[in-house]
Amino acid sequence: MHGSEYLVSGFLGATFPVAGDAGHRVQLSELDRELIRLLQLDGRQSFVAISRELRVPEKTIRRRVNELLESRIIQITTVADPAVLGYTVGAMVGVRVDGRRGIRSLVESLANLPSVDYAVITTGRYDALVEVLCRDTTELLNVIDESFIRAPGVRSAEVFPYLQLHYQDPVWDTAHHHGENVRGVETRAPLDAMDRRIVAELNADGRLPFGLVGERLGISESQVRKRVTRMLQEKTIRITAIVNPRSLGYTMQVWMAIKCAPGHSIADLADTLTKLPSVKYVVTCAGRFDIFVEAVCRNAQDVMRLVDSEIRTLTGVADTEVLLCLDLYYRAVQPPVREG
Repeated sequence: MHGSEYLVSGFLGATFPVAGDAGHRVQLSELDRELIRLLQLDGRQSFVAISRELRVPEKTIRRRVNELLESRIIQITTVADPAVLGYTVGAMVGVRVDGRRGIRSLVESLANLPSVDYAVITTGRYDALVEVLCRDTTELLNVIDESFIRAPGVRSAEVFPYLQLHYQDPVWDTAHHHGENVRGVETRAPLDAMDRRIVAELNADGRLPFGLVGERLGISESQVRKRVTRMLQEKTIRITAIVNPRSLGYTMQVWMAIKCAPGHSIADLADTLTKLPSVKYVVTCAGRFDIFVEAVCRNAQDVMRLVDSEIRTLTGVADTEVLLCLDLYYRAVQPPVREG
């Protein structure tokens, strides 16, 4: 997994400019939004193809995409089910602080742990939610014991081991149809060692030339291209533009913890939740709650509609808790370092 230099210090925080912040005001043009839309569908789409589709000179497309990347408004990276990268165990950890340490500094320290790819400061039952990815249960136990339970400032850490990742969608635009290009996560065989190394190279820069990837790994450009093409066609990975949702007008992000009613299928409820346009992540877990759901919304009214009209009314929902996100830390999941 990438080190702290690849940590996005908040899609809702300081490293990615946030629309509306005094010092980091983002003014995205209609061209910017079209570029982001196309790069979310295919992060490696050529400037020539984009130019042709948008009827804008290639030179303009190239310049503006580079500006969006350099200003860290977008990041082009790989997205994959952690299981295919070698992480067989995942968990959401609900953290409560004890006041001995500032919440922001505590969450930043947790976000920098090698096993953590995601951390968010929240309101509600937990002060923070932290996603942990491990190779096995022994590693998970060590991480929880050494880096959470004993961490200065942590009052308690409640662990929700993942049972199944049902859905992940990094595309923030809810106008994007949940269809063939964005689909639920399926069980897939782990990638081989070379595939994992290729994914690792593309994590930091999803548009890295295949020739340079091959040079770094000691294989030919054609081998890299063949392997990446296969992984994309099999939908094992996606190469996409990750963007600050606030830049696109989504000012509120929420997590929902859901309990399934007795006699109802947790898996069926989770699959139903994946069809909601605002929902970007659905995972079933063990513990106090059965399902965790992440969603992005334009405003408080949008959150109310999602919670009150679209989720709480679903058959099988027994109880829900809403946690509003105040700040978020994220980095693309990197294949684990293996010995040998």
